[in-house]
Amino acid sequence: MDENKSVISGEFDRSGRYDAGLKSLAKSLQLAFLFLLIGIIGTLIYFFSGAGYFSVEPQQAVIVTRFGKIIGTYTSGGHWFLPYPVNQFIRVQTSQQLLEIELAPAANAAGGDGSLEPGRDNYLLTGDANIVHSSWTIAYRVSNPEKYYETLLTPQMPVENGKVTPDDVFTDADGMKSTRGPVTFLQNLFRQAVINVTASSEVGDILYAGQGKFSEAVRREYSRLVTAGDCGVVIESVGLNRIYPPEKTKAAFDEVTAAGNTRSTLRNEAIAYQVGVENETSSEKASIIAAADTYKKRVIARTEAQRAYFDKIYAQYKLNPETVTMALYTAMLNDVSAKIQNDKFLLGTMGTKKQLRMLLNPELKKSVKKDPAAGEGK
Repeated sequence: MDENKSVISGEFDRSGRYDAGLKSLAKSLQLAFLFLLIGIIGTLIYFFSGAGYFSVEPQQAVIVTRFGKIIGTYTSGGHWFLPYPVNQFIRVQTSQQLLEIELAPAANAAGGDGSLEPGRDNYLLTGDANIVHSSWTIAYRVSNPEKYYETLLTPQMPVENGKVTPDDVFTDADGMKSTRGPVTFLQNLFRQAVINVTASSEVGDILYAGQGKFSEAVRREYSRLVTAGDCGVVIESVGLNRIYPPEKTKAAFDEVTAAGNTRSTLRNEAIAYQVGVENETSSEKASIIAAADTYKKRVIARTEAQRAYFDKIYAQYKLNPETVTMALYTAMLNDVSAKIQNDKFLLGTMGTKKQLRMLLNPELKKSVKKDPAAGEGK
């Protein structure tokens, strides 16, 4: 009892009974202090070195937040900030990303009352009250990482381990599982755009000749909705992979397609025939015009030659009319007599008049037929 009082009162135990315990306690305290010192030094090294350094990967952006408030966005290079919990580094994918959307009927497409709802059952209702299904591919890109992160329900870390984090899955009040996030938002906006455009189009234009216009109209409407949402996303392309009618009405649409193909074939044949006839007519027209032009030039040339000849004769006639008249008369007789075969004519005078006597109906020369046998005998 006295010994305990001496210890409590602070008197030193000179007997040495507590030396081992005190030494053990002192050693434990020294080790604890050493570990604490190492931990503090390690924490300081971690805090002021690698933990606060980050480098921006290609096609990514890094948003830096300080106590939850955005202080900057970096798209390249390496940077250092005080690490978590002071600052947080949020990576956002800025490269092109694809969305595959299938607007096809589900197994339980009809509701309880047998009605169909386009936004719910993946049906598209056209302006002329027809149903179609479609498949799309959308390409988009994050153009403003800060607005993208602040506006949409993005995950806490949009990119982890180099991969884009999928949208969050949650269960609503009815026990139905669904998703929420940027991808879900963009998908819902696209469904709205397709429903709006399809409701103002006719099924014939959508399924056949107007597919290109339909796809472009959907792209414009989708880009308008995304721009109005002001969520830091730009739409780069919208591709229509396939559009088709319901399975139960496919046969009727196939008949329409076949009739349209037949009409196109006949129309193309008619156009080809029209082009052929037009080409043939044009060729014949050109040939007739060329022949008429040649004949015209020939007649003009002959007329010009006759005119020149007449002018020359007329000039000679004015100098010596009788001589020229006799020469022309003789030439005419020569031309006429040259055309008469097997005939003889005599040109003489009887008094002061000239006479032309011709042998009419002369006796034809008999042709002697050769005997073939005689010819062979020779």
